[in-house]
Amino acid sequence: MSSGKKKSWRFEIDETRKQEGLIQIKRAVQEKKVRYYPSFLACLIEQLRYQTWSFWVLQGGMLVLALVLIRYLNLPGGDGEASITICSLFMVLTGNVCLSGVSRLFSWHMAELEQTLYLNLRQMVSIQMLLAGMIDLAVLGLLVIFCGGRSGAGTGAYLLYMLVPFLWSDILYLHMLTALRGGLRGYRQLSAGVLSGILAVFPVFVEESYHLEYLMVWGIAAAVGIGVLILEIRRLFGKIEGGEVLCLN
Repeated sequence: MSSGKKKSWRFEIDETRKQEGLIQIKRAVQEKKVRYYPSFLACLIEQLRYQTWSFWVLQGGMLVLALVLIRYLNLPGGDGEASITICSLFMVLTGNVCLSGVSRLFSWHMAELEQTLYLNLRQMVSIQMLLAGMIDLAVLGLLVIFCGGRSGAGTGAYLLYMLVPFLWSDILYLHMLTALRGGLRGYRQLSAGVLSGILAVFPVFVEESYHLEYLMVWGIAAAVGIGVLILEIRRLFGKIEGGEVLCLN
């Protein structure tokens, strides 16, 4: 009798309504945004807000120097091949300066700190490279538009002659981001700049290197450079995602 009385006080469970309620709860949990994931554009704007004044001075300074260089190269009596070499050196310098924002993320154990705090280091590097690329393209466009017409090889060839050393200097710089880190930051930038500068002026010591018959060689060097640059960026992102190379712990 006692067990019968206890059972009489219990409410019967409606299994159908129970399952419907559980489904609604599950749907509400899935739709609930526990974490806020900002878009890439929002992250870009946020990083622009916190860039240092030296970053903007450097980027603006490169644009001003590009205009001064254009003015100088457009003076009467200028040498077309010398113009190519000077612009190539300037593009290498611009690439190294603009990538300094990426370099700061890998100096003095900042990468380890950002990984420890669970910040998206890959996204931060992408934004810094995007900013650097925008400045580089602006400078490259100015040089090609205002100086390319003075070259006997034509605007397209002028662009190719500047693009090759620029691509390979960026490859060298990105590779050295993880090869030489921490207290070697200054040595890394200096050595990358020197090697890139040698690469840019190397055609001066090769007779007829800027002649049209060697244009295909320049095109192959540019195509290979684009491919290697893509592989180098993927390698850099792979190191960031893996974490074992960046984070010693």
